[in-house]
Order: sequence, then C-alpha cells, then structure tokens
Amino acid sequence: MVLSGTTDLRRRLAHAVMLGMALVLAACGSRPSVRGADAAAADGARDLSPLSASAGVGGGSVRTDLASATIRLPEYVPVRRYRDVFTTDGVNRRVVVEYGWDYRAGLVVEHVYDESGHVLSRTEKPGYTLNFTDRELELAIALAREDKQLAPLLVDTDLNYYAGFPYREASDQGCRERSRCVHVIVSAGDGQRHVAHAIVDLMTRRVIHAQLDPERGPDLPPPSS
Repeated sequence: MVLSGTTDLRRRLAHAVMLGMALVLAACGSRPSVRGADAAAADGARDLSPLSASAGVGGGSVRTDLASATIRLPEYVPVRRYRDVFTTDGVNRRVVVEYGWDYRAGLVVEHVYDESGHVLSRTEKPGYTLNFTDRELELAIALAREDKQLAPLLVDTDLNYYAGFPYREASDQGCRERSRCVHVIVSAGDGQRHVAHAIVDLMTRRVIHAQLDPERGPDLPPPSS
C-alpha cells in the first residue's frame, strides 16, 4: 500500500479504521439474545461511558516519545462501548455493549451489561479484529522507534506518526489469528515524504515487518538550498 501526503495518509487511515470498525459491528449483527441466566452475576460498579477507538494520530492524546518498557497494558483492554436496546422475550432492555481485546487469550470479547453495570453476557469472538486505544498505539509507536532497522530512520525531529487499523493475514506467520498487529506509518515534514510503514504485533511486543512493502524505501529528503 503506497501512501503519500499528510491529507492522503490521514484520509486512508481514517477510512481503514472506520472500515475495520464497520466489519466488527456487522459481524456482531448475528449476536445471540442476552442470556438471562448470566444476569445474576454482579461484578460491582463499572464504567458505562461511551468509548471509541483511537484516531491514531501521533501527538496530542497519543504520545510518540515514550519507551516501550514504560507501557504496560492490562490483560483486558476495552476499545468500544455504546448503549443499545436488546429485546428478550418481547421485553426491551437498555444495555451497554462493550468490545475489548483479551491479551491473555488473544481475541476479541463482547460484554453486555445492564444499566447497573452487571454482566448479562460475555462472548468470545475468535477470528474477529478490533481497532485500538491510544495506549495501545503509544506502545506500537514506541516499539517501532526502538526497532533496530527503524531506529536510524526515526531520528529526525519533524516526523509524523499515524497508527491504527488491524493487520491480519493467514499467510503471515507473525500476524495470524491471536495476533494484535497494527500499522504504524511515519512521514516527515509536511507529510509528503514517506519514511516508514511498519507492522507491529502488540501481543508479542515486536515489529513483524519494519517495512510492509520492502521494495519501497524511505523517500530522500529534498536537497538543501
């Protein structure tokens, strides 16, 4: 995939993020009805506020100056949360639906809560992909910056980082099922100069591909005047 220009990079990244989210939600359209037997589980107060995936742009809420060793992700990371209404036995029930990534099992998990935060159902979604939080993308960027192949390319002070949307290929040993691979794209200056397009796996905390397209190296900087 060839990306050039700040506007083009952001447009393609945003499109891919929204597409990935749409695929997840579309797949969830066949969600089974809430299991009433699970309603008795009371796990205490929970955060029921809406939650969405990161925009993926370095700077602002996504820091690009962190060391990977300082970033510790929890075993379960909520990524998307929204309110909905489910119908069970002809009765409408207000619920909160949450999708998150389980770093222990390496898969997407769907939780459905009642309005008090009690678990109504928990469903594992093997094979699903899910977008990323700010903290996850900070780790991806940190791992890219520390990679032996990439580090010499990422020393300039005018670099732009864009990260997000999952990468999974059955033929790619590093990014098969149970991986948490993510694109990390780096440009320089006004975004017109390509520097790197890496794939990082957050499950194993390593760079899988320092350059997704090995035939495309970094663009040369413009000659000094």
